[in-house]
Amino acid sequence: MTEAQPVPVVIGTAGHIDHGKSALVEALCGTHPDRWQEEQERGITIDLGYAQLTYTDGLEIGFVDVPGHEKLVRKMVAGATGMGAAMLVVASDDGVMTQTREHFEVLTLLGVSRGMVVITKADLADEDTMLLVEEEVQELIEGTSWQDAKVLAVSSHEGTGLEELRVALRELALEARSQADPLLAFRMPVQRSFAIQGAGTVATGVCASGSLAEGQEVVAMPSGKSSRVRRVQVHGRTAGVAEPGLRTALNLPDLNKADCDRGVVLVAPGSGRSGKLLRMTVKLLPDAPVLKHDSKVQLLAGTSAVEARIFFAAEQVGSELFVDIEADEETCLVPGQRCLLRRPSPARNFGVARFLGYGKYRLKKRDADERAWWQQVAAALDDREALLLLLLETDAGTPKKPEALARILGWTVPGTTEELDRLVQAKRVQQIGAAYLAAGSAQAMLSEVLSVVDNYQGKFPGRLLIPIQRFRDRLGKQGWKTLEKLADEQLETMGVKRRRGTNWELLGVEVPKEIIAAGKSLLAVVDQHGLTPPDWPEVVATSGLDQEMAENARGYLVDSGQAVQPIEGLLFAFTKVDAFRKAVVAQLEGGGMDIPALRDQFQATRKFVMPLLEYLDDCGVTERRGPNRLLREPDASLL
Repeated sequence: MTEAQPVPVVIGTAGHIDHGKSALVEALCGTHPDRWQEEQERGITIDLGYAQLTYTDGLEIGFVDVPGHEKLVRKMVAGATGMGAAMLVVASDDGVMTQTREHFEVLTLLGVSRGMVVITKADLADEDTMLLVEEEVQELIEGTSWQDAKVLAVSSHEGTGLEELRVALRELALEARSQADPLLAFRMPVQRSFAIQGAGTVATGVCASGSLAEGQEVVAMPSGKSSRVRRVQVHGRTAGVAEPGLRTALNLPDLNKADCDRGVVLVAPGSGRSGKLLRMTVKLLPDAPVLKHDSKVQLLAGTSAVEARIFFAAEQVGSELFVDIEADEETCLVPGQRCLLRRPSPARNFGVARFLGYGKYRLKKRDADERAWWQQVAAALDDREALLLLLLETDAGTPKKPEALARILGWTVPGTTEELDRLVQAKRVQQIGAAYLAAGSAQAMLSEVLSVVDNYQGKFPGRLLIPIQRFRDRLGKQGWKTLEKLADEQLETMGVKRRRGTNWELLGVEVPKEIIAAGKSLLAVVDQHGLTPPDWPEVVATSGLDQEMAENARGYLVDSGQAVQPIEGLLFAFTKVDAFRKAVVAQLEGGGMDIPALRDQFQATRKFVMPLLEYLDDCGVTERRGPNRLLREPDASLL
């Protein structure tokens, strides 16, 4: 017997109650999809049913049969989650009915763009009736993505048209089959779960993206509970690996049935988030009921149905809205995911909602800038590169690691890293260690840093160093953290160089000649006084400089290393401080500190010696431990 080759696509049935959906699946597959005794006794589907059609060459197509009753739309949507294509079933003796229209509406809203229409019970209709039904069908699908879909007539009871339908289904399945996307992480909304004695919990659904192998870990969202995958089955057979588009069962021994109820989403570790405040766009149906601020809605997301309230951040008109939806329970979604938005009572579809992200608080009219950013996200949902760049701009553009971005997007970490590296090569992103920074944020930071530098140099033309506090004050806490993490070569492109202490070096500075000359005059005054310099006002008066020029000259001398200022108001020639350092080192290497001897050696008083000793501590030459001072690094820089 030829080995089965499942096509990575699930084809669903849709249509009005009692139009023969389950009977059609049974006629095609030889298996009745209704699992429950009540379904079989009443002759209607009340939950999701499953079957598969196997061809003689081994090719196999999975089916999901959904209920047609108007009160079971939630279960119909749960079944539609994962459908790659659908059969819209219309009975020839009834034609297009209310639930036919609603099911078709749901399919198109959820993005099921491929399918065919099957007119069942062909043995019960004459030629004229069949033509009328076909006209109704064409009117229904006209102007939609289904307008060129095949329309086939069959009789499940007599077998008429079934062979032609099998051929058409094969063509449809091959056309609609899922293509593996290496960027997307594993994700499977649970359609049903059950427990097996001795094996544990089994969760089933259609793998939406990514792959998952036996032995790997999976996380149930929104609870966050996890389990190792003991076994993987596809179409009831051991497969070893779950892949997109295939009806899959996972044996999860570390979870119980309640952990995997319908509505739960199974995801790869680190690739899913959940929340209650959902930021979304809504595209209303032309005949949708009026949607009001702070009204109750029902959100059918994946296989879950969530009660919620809807809020408008500002007045909006038209058929496309930007909203906050506050759900009663946490929901696990990924950006771009389509959800059905319904009025709970009387039940009616509003339209399709697309998920943008989770909000921290409901947006108000005053939050215009944030609303504008989210609307950019809405426009970028189908452009991965644009979406990734927008996320890099969040939190004041602080660098972000691939792991954090992958969790938001539902991507794999390796795939996210590869995308970021590609953008680095395109010079749209910069890498900072293990994190990444958008080029826009980097450019904005460059402008801010250059502005700080220009402003500082304008005020202090003789300075060669700039206090890092200037950057902290200008960039803020997050901006400073970003700047601090930049590589040395990136800082140098901004005109600064990292150095130890509270100052960074300014690159490419040309000190005015008059400041250099003033510096010589100032240095001559302090140098002749050794380690007993006069107070600053006296130094200025003795040098013959005006106050502003003296201040500029002092800054130049300290930054260039010609002078040392241990505390405000005291200025020493570097050569004198270096001689003092050597004397201290010699004392400590000889067995102990003798401060009176230092005072005598340099003819200085305690007023000058103590600030200099503390300065040596700050430079790392010495270290104060209790009452003692120890030698730490004799050759440490004094600058």
